[in-house]
Amino acid sequence: MERKQKVGSRGKQVGMFVLKTIIYFAILMALIYLYEYSGLNSVHFIYNEF
Repeated sequence: MERKQKVGSRGKQVGMFVLKTIIYFAILMALIYLYEYSGLNSVHFIYNEF
């Protein structure tokens, strides 16, 4: 029996690279947005209103 290896086309490889890059970029932007939204840089005191 002959083993046939899948040979991906160049266009498919480039497409997958671009798709993965866009997905990773979106995840990174979401994490940065959530970090900024949480307000970790601002000062919050637990007993500020007492």
